[in-house]
Amino acid sequence: MQLPRSQLHLLLLLLTAQQPSDTVAFGGIAQLEHVLHLILTRSCAAHNQSVYVSTGYREQLLRREALLVDRVLDHVLRRHSQVPMLLDRHLKPQLNLHVQLMLFFVQSTEQFIHSAAGNSGATSTFKHKFLVVLLSRSDAESSKEEMSHLFSYMLHQRLNIDVLLLRWQLDAGSVESFTFWPYSEAGCESVEPILQPLRGARLEELYPQKVGNLYGCPLDVIVWHVPPYIELHLERGTELEQQLQGWDAKLLRLMAQRLNFRLRLVANEPPQLIGGESHMNGSFTGAFRMLRQRRANLTCGCAACLPARAKFLSHTVSYNQVEYVIVLRTGRAYSNYEIMLFPFAFSTWLLLLSIAALHLLQRLFCPNWCLRLPSPIQLGIVMLLYVLRVSYESSIFEFVHNAPVRPLPQTVEQALQADYSFIVDHATHRMAAWLPNLNRRTHIRPGMAVDMFELLLKQEPLDGNWGVLSSRDFLDYYLAGHREQRHRFVVLHPKVMNNILCMHLPLGSYMASIISQLLFDLRSFGICQQVSQFATPSRDHHQKDAFGESMRFLYAACYCLLFANTFVLGVFALELLSLHSRFRWLSCFFERL
Repeated sequence: MQLPRSQLHLLLLLLTAQQPSDTVAFGGIAQLEHVLHLILTRSCAAHNQSVYVSTGYREQLLRREALLVDRVLDHVLRRHSQVPMLLDRHLKPQLNLHVQLMLFFVQSTEQFIHSAAGNSGATSTFKHKFLVVLLSRSDAESSKEEMSHLFSYMLHQRLNIDVLLLRWQLDAGSVESFTFWPYSEAGCESVEPILQPLRGARLEELYPQKVGNLYGCPLDVIVWHVPPYIELHLERGTELEQQLQGWDAKLLRLMAQRLNFRLRLVANEPPQLIGGESHMNGSFTGAFRMLRQRRANLTCGCAACLPARAKFLSHTVSYNQVEYVIVLRTGRAYSNYEIMLFPFAFSTWLLLLSIAALHLLQRLFCPNWCLRLPSPIQLGIVMLLYVLRVSYESSIFEFVHNAPVRPLPQTVEQALQADYSFIVDHATHRMAAWLPNLNRRTHIRPGMAVDMFELLLKQEPLDGNWGVLSSRDFLDYYLAGHREQRHRFVVLHPKVMNNILCMHLPLGSYMASIISQLLFDLRSFGICQQVSQFATPSRDHHQKDAFGESMRFLYAACYCLLFANTFVLGVFALELLSLHSRFRWLSCFFERL
C-alpha cells in the first residue's frame, strides 16, 4: 500500500524534526556521564568515599526523563564498580555515617526538598556533601532563580554549604556546574549561583573551603556573665572591647580577627541564666535552646561538652580543661599560747609539772633532805635540759613559720566522712549531678561561681562544716581581687572531676569544622596558659606574712616574759614584807622555800 505523496512528505518532515532532539539528548547523556565519571574517579575513589543515590526521581520525573537518568546511572555504575554506591528511596539511619556524598536528580527545588527531607541529616561531627543534578528545560534566568532557591534551602534550612549543582540542559544537551559563596565581598549569606569550573574534578576543587574569610559579616554569639571567662559590661559604651572582657572574650576576638567576622552579641534567655539546661530527651533551656531554634550561630562562655548537647548540637573541639576541686576554709588557728605547748606532748608537760611540784613540796616540807647525785649524772641532766631547751625553741620557730591550724580533711573522701556540706552555684550543680555521693551534700546558693567563696567565709563555725565545689580558675579570679584572703582557703587533693569546655553551634552548622580547626591550632600554641594571667600573690606578700606571724609570736613571748617579771617582782615585794616584824609567818615561809 502506497501512501499519498502529501502524507509521505509530512512523515519525512516529522522524522527530520525529531532527529536533532534525539541527537542532543544523546549528547547530553554522554556529557553528563563524563562529568559524573570525573567526579567519581578523582574525588570519591581518590578519597575512599561512598555515594548514596536517591531513587526518588522515578516518582518525581516524567517517564522519558526518568529513563534518561536510568541510562546515565546504568553506565556510571558499570564503569565505577570500585566506588561503593547505594541506591534507595531513603538513606537508612544506620548507614548515615557510611556515606559521604549524596546524589540527587531533580527538576525543581520542591522535588529536592521532598527527597532530601526523608534522609538522615547531619550529626554533631559529620555532614554529607551534596551533588544535585538539575534537569532543566527553562531559560537561563528561570534556572538561575531555581538554583538560588535550592541554595537558600541548603544554607538556611540544612546549614550546609557543601553543594555542587550540575545543570543538565535537556534541550541544549549541555552540563554546567554551579555553586554558591555565602560570604564574599558582594554580601553576606548570598545564594547567588556562581559558575564552578570542574578543572581536575578533585574534591577540594568541587567543594572548596567557603568560610575561611567571612568578609566582615556578623555572627550572632550568645554570651552570659561568667567571670573570669566572660565579663559583660554593656554599660561601658558601644565598643565591643569594652563591653566584652574575659578570657573567652579574648579568644572570640582572636577568632573574629582570624576569620574576619564581626561579633554580634545576643543575650541569653533569660539574661541572668548561666548557660542552660540540657537533657538527653532533647529538652533544652537558655542558650542551648536558642541554638536548637537556630537563633544564633555560636555560644561561648565556660560551656561544658556534655552528651546531651553533643546529641542535638554541633560542637567544636575542646579548647580548655577545667579542674573542679573542693575548697575549704583554713582550719581555726591555734593561739600563740597554745603554740608554746606544741613542742611537747601532754604527758611530757604533765611529767615536768609533776617533777616541779614534787621539788616544791620537798623544799617546803623536807628542806634538810637532799639527794646527792654523782657529778656525771648531774652533768647529763644539765645537758639534757640544754637539748630540751634548744629543741623547744627550734620547734617553736618551725610552728610559727608554718602557721599551724587545726587539722582539716586531706581528700574528698575524708571530707565526706567528716560530714562536710558544699556550696555551689546553679551552673556547677549541673556538673555535680554526675556524682551522686557528692550531689547529696551540695546546696545551691544564688549568684555566680566566684561569689560562693564569699558565702563560704560568712558561714559560722556553729553552722557545721562547709566547703565550696568550684574550679581553680574561679578561685584564682576571686583571690586576684581579695589578696588579703589568699590564706583563708585550702584546696583538697585530688581533683573531683574534669570539665571539658567547647563551643556549641546549631546541629550541622557549616561553621563547626572551620572553628574547630582554628581552636585546635590556637590550642597548639598554648592559649590555655593565658588562664594564669590572673594575678597571684607575690613573694613579697609571703615574706610580709611570715614576718607578721613571727612578730605576733614575739608579742606573745613578750607578754609571757612580762608576766614572769611581774611574778618575780611580786615575790621580791613579799620578801621585803617578810622583813617586817608583823609578817613573821611570811619570813618562815620564805626560809622553808
